[in-house]
Amino acid sequence: MDDELDKEILQLLRKNAKLTYEEIGQLLNRSPSTVRDRIKKMEETRTILGYSAIVDHERLGVFSDAIVCADIEPDKASSAISALFSIENVVEILNVTGERRVMIRVRARNNRELSEIIERKVRPMGFNNIETILVLKPIVRYPGF
Repeated sequence: MDDELDKEILQLLRKNAKLTYEEIGQLLNRSPSTVRDRIKKMEETRTILGYSAIVDHERLGVFSDAIVCADIEPDKASSAISALFSIENVVEILNVTGERRVMIRVRARNNRELSEIIERKVRPMGFNNIETILVLKPIVRYPGF
């Protein structure tokens, strides 16, 4: 991160990634070209990885959201985690500490489909000691999730 201006630009983009260079420039008392150059540099250095929309999944017919915590043998971990990327319903994969070393966010149309995904797709990859935590209601939604 270069300086305070970059931090201020990022803070504005986190709140609203649709802001134009002109709008950001006005808010920070900078020229649009300065803002554009700073954003492009942060994209090139991968400080900014991308832009996302916050989606109401229920409007798309997705009513089950779960955090699946699981363990896996170290020799199977790399290939199993790579295979998770091919499951359309898997939206997040995290390596975490604790008894269960992998946390997987799974979304499905309903709990029946969710259970089938876990039992027919996730478990056969070698994941064990599986705990499924259903999300009752999101309190804060961040872009992309």
